[in-house]
Amino acid sequence: MTAQKKLVTRLVGAVIVAFAASQVLTWMLHSRITQREMLRVFDRAFDDIAVGIRERVDARMLRQAMVARDRIYEMRKEAWWNDPDESSRRLRALADELAVDEVCVADEKGLLTHSARREEVGALDFCKTEGQAREFAKLLDTDYELAQPLLPNSLRGDMVKYVGVWFPEGGFVQVGGRGQCVANLSRTAVTGLTHGRHVSGDDGGIVITTANGTIISHPDATYEGGQWQEPGPDMFCAKRVIEGFPVYITVPRRTAIVERRVLVATGAFLNAVALILAAFLVGFVIARYVRSQLSAQHAKELSLATDIQENAIPRTFPPFPDETRIDIFGDMLTAKEVGGDFYDFYFTGPRNVTFLVADVSGKGVGAALFMMRAKTTIKSIAQTGKPVGEVVREANDALSRDNGANMFVTAWIGQLDLATGVVTCVNAGHTPPVLMRRGNDEYIKGASGLPLGAMEGVSYRSSELRLEPGDSIYLYTDGITEQCDASGELFGEKRLLDAVKTVPCVFTQDRRSPLPAAILQRVRSFAAGVEQADDCTQLVVQWKNPKSQVQSPRS
Repeated sequence: MTAQKKLVTRLVGAVIVAFAASQVLTWMLHSRITQREMLRVFDRAFDDIAVGIRERVDARMLRQAMVARDRIYEMRKEAWWNDPDESSRRLRALADELAVDEVCVADEKGLLTHSARREEVGALDFCKTEGQAREFAKLLDTDYELAQPLLPNSLRGDMVKYVGVWFPEGGFVQVGGRGQCVANLSRTAVTGLTHGRHVSGDDGGIVITTANGTIISHPDATYEGGQWQEPGPDMFCAKRVIEGFPVYITVPRRTAIVERRVLVATGAFLNAVALILAAFLVGFVIARYVRSQLSAQHAKELSLATDIQENAIPRTFPPFPDETRIDIFGDMLTAKEVGGDFYDFYFTGPRNVTFLVADVSGKGVGAALFMMRAKTTIKSIAQTGKPVGEVVREANDALSRDNGANMFVTAWIGQLDLATGVVTCVNAGHTPPVLMRRGNDEYIKGASGLPLGAMEGVSYRSSELRLEPGDSIYLYTDGITEQCDASGELFGEKRLLDAVKTVPCVFTQDRRSPLPAAILQRVRSFAAGVEQADDCTQLVVQWKNPKSQVQSPRS
């Protein structure tokens, strides 16, 4: 069946579905009214639990403020108390000790005289200011404590919770914390707050979690410490953040309170609705048809980009079978969407081998085409025999011109003198490689220039390092270090260096390195099932003693 015939069939089916759907309008109205009623139920439940949370959080924050007040009594006896810089530093240390963001002191006139934030000393008069800070002026006349909810800070605009306790001789201490700080400090205080609290039916209830979804209070205590999971379609669910804590309320649909005011429509009204729905469904079918065509085109483009990327990467190893002074092995594992990673290597003189790893910004066909342009541009300039710094400068100028898509490519490019082991290299905004030297592995740090293609007229500084026989250089793209686990933590440079140190830098008899596969396995174990987000490209280059045919493995 042709695409046009399928479209006609679907349009007819859409009209039939539209008239059939009109018969379930009553049920839809019923469901809508039920949802509105549940919103009112949720509002009441949130208001109720908010009282309990704020009471416990206020008590925890006020306890920290009282501890701060006791410590400040002692501080005021010290000679440095009247030194704004030193007192601010001491108050900052006190805030860190108490796990809060701010500690400040106001005198009996309401002027902020001491603060963990040096710039705020003398800048705030609680008696004259407006907004939430003005409320603390009450502490000057009344011997009590004051706690505010999370509110926008009048000086900086971020959300902060402030509490204050009075000094009997005048003035007060104020302690403040942002949302995450308050939540971390008060976590134990709200644990168990909702034990046994069901909203409607035994399967529903109120759940309090941390910012990362760890359950700290649940109607059933056995669930505490687990990870919050979004409920299925058989549950009503609503969320609010109260005092920095995400709070969820769930109600089973089968036990939900229903207001049965379902409207009974006339036949004319149902027919009108059916016609409107038919028009909507016809439009939907046409739009879906167009989207399917665009999706097919996109898949075709991705396939083309994948072919471009795969064909651009050298896959024959060893690449120089007759050259025994160097071993090279590379590997690339692409992500779902095509990116712009590539590696390359080639002779640029009778005894010089140029090698590089690069990463183009963006994904898809555009990135693949820019990758090919960058690869051929760098190679054509490098094979003229020019110094590496000049090669990178000219390649950047060439890639910056006619770059309407504003794409760029990071690259680390090195040129190895096979006779001496000297590597001349340039880093154009790329991740630093690892020098593998007899167990003393370390990153090759140094000046990093702009990525290629960002702007014309940029100069790049080259640097040199001397390899010893058996030394290797391990290059990679950020798909390795920026792979995250389920919590969002990145693999990172430290884990990568630790992983490199565990793999001997030796090449097998067929002159292949096991290092890329070992690193990739380590990254996969760290990700623990999290989808690969970017291409993982690796290249290992080892220089051997030019006077010996015997490989010098790393100890």
